[in-house]
Amino acid sequence: MGNFTLQSLRVFGALLMTVMVSLSASAQNFNAAGQVKGRDDGLTAPGVSVVVKGTTTGVSTDANGRFSLSVAPGAILVFKAIGYETQELPAGTDMKVFMSSTRSDLAEVTVVGVTIRKRDLTGSVSSVDEKILKERPVTNINQAIQGRIPGVLVQNNDPRPGGSSSIKVRGNNSIQFGANPIYVIDGLVVEGGFNSINPDDVASVDVLKDASATALYGSRGANGVVLITTKKGKRGVGRIEYNGWTGVQSFTKNIPYLNAQQIADLRIDAFANRYVDENPGADRQAYINTLLADGSPAFGADELKTYRDGRTYNWLDQIRQKGIQQNHTLSFSKGSDDGSSVYVSFNYTDQKGILKTSNYKRFGGQVNVDQKIKPWVKVGSNSTFTRVEERYIDGGVFNIAANANPLLPVTDTINYLSWRGIQNTDLYNPIRSLRIDGQGNQNRLLTTNYVTVTPIEGLNIRSGFSVDVRNQNYFNYVPKNLGQSLRNSTNGSATHRKENWLNWQWDNSVSYDKRYGKHSFTGLVSFGLTKNDYDYNQIAARGFATDDFSYKYLGGAYLKDQFQLQSDFTTNSLISYVARFNYNYDNKYFATVTGRYDGSSRFGSGNKWGLFPSLALAWNIAQENFIKESFLSKLNTFKLRAGYGIAGNQNIPNFAYRSLYRPVFTSGSVTYVSDGRLGNENLRWEKQKQLNLGLDIGLFDNRLTMSGDYFVIHNDDLLMQRTLSSTTGFGNTIDNVGSLLNKGWEFNVNAQIIAKTNLSWNLSANINSYRNRITKLYGSVDAIYNYGGFTGVEIQREGNLFLGKSLNSIYTYKFEKIAQESDMARIAGINYGGRTIRPGDIIPVDINGDKQIDDADRIVVGNTDPKFYGGFASDINYKNLSLNTVFNYNIGGKRINYLYEGLLGGTGEYAGHIDELNRWTPTNTNTNIPRAYRGSGRYSAGDTDYAVQSTSYLRLSAITLAYTFNQEFVKKAKMSNFRVYVTASNLFTATGYKGYDPEGGDSYPTAKMIVAGVNIGL
Repeated sequence: MGNFTLQSLRVFGALLMTVMVSLSASAQNFNAAGQVKGRDDGLTAPGVSVVVKGTTTGVSTDANGRFSLSVAPGAILVFKAIGYETQELPAGTDMKVFMSSTRSDLAEVTVVGVTIRKRDLTGSVSSVDEKILKERPVTNINQAIQGRIPGVLVQNNDPRPGGSSSIKVRGNNSIQFGANPIYVIDGLVVEGGFNSINPDDVASVDVLKDASATALYGSRGANGVVLITTKKGKRGVGRIEYNGWTGVQSFTKNIPYLNAQQIADLRIDAFANRYVDENPGADRQAYINTLLADGSPAFGADELKTYRDGRTYNWLDQIRQKGIQQNHTLSFSKGSDDGSSVYVSFNYTDQKGILKTSNYKRFGGQVNVDQKIKPWVKVGSNSTFTRVEERYIDGGVFNIAANANPLLPVTDTINYLSWRGIQNTDLYNPIRSLRIDGQGNQNRLLTTNYVTVTPIEGLNIRSGFSVDVRNQNYFNYVPKNLGQSLRNSTNGSATHRKENWLNWQWDNSVSYDKRYGKHSFTGLVSFGLTKNDYDYNQIAARGFATDDFSYKYLGGAYLKDQFQLQSDFTTNSLISYVARFNYNYDNKYFATVTGRYDGSSRFGSGNKWGLFPSLALAWNIAQENFIKESFLSKLNTFKLRAGYGIAGNQNIPNFAYRSLYRPVFTSGSVTYVSDGRLGNENLRWEKQKQLNLGLDIGLFDNRLTMSGDYFVIHNDDLLMQRTLSSTTGFGNTIDNVGSLLNKGWEFNVNAQIIAKTNLSWNLSANINSYRNRITKLYGSVDAIYNYGGFTGVEIQREGNLFLGKSLNSIYTYKFEKIAQESDMARIAGINYGGRTIRPGDIIPVDINGDKQIDDADRIVVGNTDPKFYGGFASDINYKNLSLNTVFNYNIGGKRINYLYEGLLGGTGEYAGHIDELNRWTPTNTNTNIPRAYRGSGRYSAGDTDYAVQSTSYLRLSAITLAYTFNQEFVKKAKMSNFRVYVTASNLFTATGYKGYDPEGGDSYPTAKMIVAGVNIGL
């Protein structure tokens, strides 16, 4: 018994000791947690194995790349995943792990026929990745990058369904031709039709901005390069992804128009003011009584009835609607360890406009295939096909409806709208105009195909052939009973226009990459051919017995003598030679030398070829020992950059160096008639000399990164069309005219404010500025005027060129004030060119003080260039919830608000702005709004800079609230990820601009949209 008891105590003691040791060890353990992302793309990395080194204890990251496990102090975690380099890191409580891909193509970008590492683009380059592109549910790339890239100004100036956005890289660097950057999709240079690109298929967008970065494109990169890299299959298990959203659009802003009662009061005031001016001492009220009586000279019978009934009519409401939009993309992808991959996607987009009958549809697919045939041979193809179908609304419908007479009852039975009971044949009934059948479609195939041979390590021989095939059709039919047909006696008219583009590109390159110790060398030579063919034909027919067949049966037109036929065929080609050398010493010192030699068919003999060299240098001071051993050791990056180079521009019309003639058959004989342009054999390349100085800084393990650039661009031999004297027999010619100086700066900052396991907050912002100034015209000329107007010889307010001024200057008389009774004596001695100024009228400034107002008093009153522009974004993540906001802004630019100045006409015979309720009257003199007046002989708002308004704005471009379901739920649902979100676009815009939108203008209203979307992965 005693031995048994003693034995039991020993066993119990051993068990107790084991439990105590276990509890002690458990008490010392802690929870290691964090998030894993890809270093190259910044995307979260699900399915990464996280194992405690030397044990089998481990977990896998969830759909958001997060992990958590209990470890002992001092434990080392091993991170492994197919396609990524294995990492070993000390365990921590809030770890941020970035895994480098073993696939080289994720860190590469394809330029013209050449695949190079992104880090070898040593010039000024800015990028956005797939994560940023997903922040906004949009249907074109330009909208997705707006406000996110320093030095890039994106303006949504065509807000129609399927409308495009303009883009400028570092402002204006050409007067007239080639002001836009080029787009390069997987190495293929494309021109026009960028809306055919599905943002869901894009992996990254890189914008090359200075001469060193764009030198690979020579003649075509002078105004910047937008590199678009589409998605490829990633290593690991195959992926199936669905991204879809549906949204509702509505007007962002309504112009505060005068209602029927207010417009009638304005008209009465305008008529009465003129009557009293012409009849001093007359009874004003008695005259007003006649205006409101039957048979009024100021009102039609229907207008008087509306006025007496106290009613008002809104024609715009009859043509607008809620715009339902949707976008769906389904993709399949997979990659293998040898670098082979496949990516296939299908896309459907449907945008119903906020105006009735307008619609845009896009159907498309993407197939990207890369395949290793041999260890030393790789072939690939990136191909996209899209079909776009559009239904157009007649161009005048919106403006006519928005500015229609509120005194006129809404009806679809009249062909023309009226004021004062008089129909105006320029004002087609907008409701009836919706019956115009305007449709179009476009088919486009973009395909890039290549073979790469690597006979020895580091040596790559590549040949690629790319094609951009596009055909576009436009059809229009105006029914015979519409005002458009009746006015022009067309009895129904139909138009067909068919356009075809065939652009092919053949590129061949040899590159060699070698490393000797700390020295890294890359050499490249390339040869390329590009040819662009374009043709179109257009047929217009008149006289249809019935509207039943619309535009589909031109043979039914009986006015055969009024058929109109047009066609043309053009082609241009480019031959290019490129040599590039990169040197890198110990990731401290970098140098890039590039030379490009281009020959263009657009120039005559002796001027076809242009040489475009560049040099870029960089020094990463943070890698120096004297930095690492100092108090500045926290610097992860401190890189100085400098680059200088020359780029070229040849984007002028084909055959501009020749005078072109067309045959005309009259009276039984053929004569040749000039197209109006005088050929110029001396045309030469427009050249752009760029200097760029940059600085990149990274702090706190790159949680705070900043970059800044300063640039100076001298543009010489600028290409532009200029008017010729009629005595020459030609109307114009294209010439190398003068020089333009463009300089500015850009600054970008990204910060991880909070970086914890369950909470993160990232901020990014950029601010940019540029100024352009014309430094030379031609000869001794200091101004080139843009003539036009009713007479054709009136100096226009825009389009003029002045030495020392901005390319985008606004030139007109300066508004001084609204005249008061006290001003009459002061201005009595000024000759206003036959115009009369009375109290309440606009007074222009006599700039030169010569007591007369003439062309010498016109001045540059501003320009459309913004002083500053950019954007900022906030991204907050808390557990499974995320809130993303994107703002963009524009400060200091100006624009002529043609809509507003028209609404201040003050006659009451056209739509009016509510500001006219504060117009000048003898009892309301403290105002800046001119008096009402019917008749000529005074200065209108359009005669001065009265309606030149600031286009500054701050816009909340998008705000997105999203929820990502946790891994447990996702696994049960047999998915790899599941995210739902709600986005509001263009929800808020702060601006003093009095038109529809300071960015989009006033010809078509901008819209706000509420979107619900989902991302599903299998």
